[in-house]
Amino acid sequence: NLTKAVKLKKFTAFLFLGNMTIQEKRRKIDTIDREIVDLLIERSATSREISMLKISAGLPISDRSRETSVISTALANAGGRISDAAIFQIYEAIMAESRRVQQAVRHELFSNGAMR
Repeated sequence: NLTKAVKLKKFTAFLFLGNMTIQEKRRKIDTIDREIVDLLIERSATSREISMLKISAGLPISDRSRETSVISTALANAGGRISDAAIFQIYEAIMAESRRVQQAVRHELFSNGAMR
């Protein structure tokens, strides 16, 4: 039964090390998630700037050809390493937020009398 005890000890050590590895990987994911949020904030700020340019040029908020191009580029960049459905859903949500931000800027400008 000494053999069973040694095997159990090795198995327990393996599980412990495995959990540490999981924790390390989770910390890495936490860091990546913070970076994603930072990039989304930067993207949102850029969308605000784009909305000003669109308003000045008399362009509509929505540009489906641009959105289609963005999704196509993201799909190509993913190269099948992330499912097409996931890329599509993620970018649909990102672009919906960009439209919301741009619409808010338009509303702010027109409701404050800055644009008439």
